[in-house]
Amino acid sequence: MAAAVGRLMQTMSLPRSIPDAPLHVLRFAASFLWADHRIESSERSFFLDLARELGLEVDAPAVTGLLKRPPEPEDIDPNGVPSELAGLVRKVALRAIASDGEVAPAEMEMFFLLDELLPAGDRTTRGGEPETDHEAVD
Repeated sequence: MAAAVGRLMQTMSLPRSIPDAPLHVLRFAASFLWADHRIESSERSFFLDLARELGLEVDAPAVTGLLKRPPEPEDIDPNGVPSELAGLVRKVALRAIASDGEVAPAEMEMFFLLDELLPAGDRTTRGGEPETDHEAVD
């Protein structure tokens, strides 16, 4: 799992212009882990690996607090996500959904809602194909 998270972080770098980007991304991951009102051991491992990859201290109160309770709604408002961070939030959300080995329909509905509310960028469609922000030219 750690290797998969490492590959993810190599493909999407954190924008340096957003000081709280690592914690912002981690909060969105936590929101998906808490979707069923509990965090399984595999989800906990994923979360801690992700925190490390994001450069966060796993014993920091901001990190451990997200394992004890879900993030506050105002901390995971998709409308407040900078466009430079939207693609990473989407990818991390999908990884969080799959981290327990099961993908529930309700989790995917939650993801599609997030996808619609985040700035465009790397948006996906319900069919799984990437959506682009430009019209096709005939």
